[in-house]
Amino acid sequence: MSDSTEPITFDAAAAAELEQFAYAMAAEAGAVILDTLGQKIVVSYKDEGYGDRAPTNPVSDADKAVEAMIEERIRTLFPDHSFLGEETVDSFDSAAEFTWAVDPIDGTQNFVNGIPFYSSSIGVLQNGVPIAGAVWGASTHTLHPGVYHAHRGGSLRFDGEPLDTDGRATDGRLRRIVAVPIGNHARAAKWDYRSLGSTALEGALVAAGVLAAARNPDPHVWDVAGSAVLVPASGREIWTRGKNGWEPLDRFDLDNLAKWRQLVLVSDPSIVEELKR
Repeated sequence: MSDSTEPITFDAAAAAELEQFAYAMAAEAGAVILDTLGQKIVVSYKDEGYGDRAPTNPVSDADKAVEAMIEERIRTLFPDHSFLGEETVDSFDSAAEFTWAVDPIDGTQNFVNGIPFYSSSIGVLQNGVPIAGAVWGASTHTLHPGVYHAHRGGSLRFDGEPLDTDGRATDGRLRRIVAVPIGNHARAAKWDYRSLGSTALEGALVAAGVLAAARNPDPHVWDVAGSAVLVPASGREIWTRGKNGWEPLDRFDLDNLAKWRQLVLVSDPSIVEELKR
């Protein structure tokens, strides 16, 4: 979250156009990921194990290939934009007006183990303000892969079509689901909780009305930049807790973008105050 008190400004026409590019690239990323199914993948780890515990932060050759594909497209189409990718964060230049924040496979642990809950997330920031986003999900409300996408000031769409964000019609349902990592957050008895493993896709499913909320203690900007657009486009809310306490996540601090990590909550407005505790 930026400390700036200046009003949020952005280019609305650019936001709508960039949404379409983000949507197309997310769909292409999904196609590349689906092509890897049934093939051998190579996995390495970005962290080290200790004691009897194995490393926990995998990266696959598919992560690298998808990110390289997206970066090549962006640098060709938008040579004056910055690119911030999870696997290439060390080369990030924060000087540009527009930044593409990309997680090629969010939920790599699920992906490498064959669990079909992971995503590819693309968010576009203008001077730190999220203005366009697209999240391809291996699992969606349709039971098929697809892309949730939106631009700032617009409505949520799925695979190019407007999406009814009321969620599944039910009669008699007493408990809804909140996504939180294992061991995180005091859990109220009124909710059912799940640790799902893909922050970007959890945010998209909150936007789509599937999940009641999702809370992550320390995501990176590339984990949430896409859903930071989808969630408000659906009428839901996205909050972060930093040094100034809880604030709406309506912009990121450009001076600390590559190292940004803060608690993020996405939620139905009616329950957001309960989940801030």
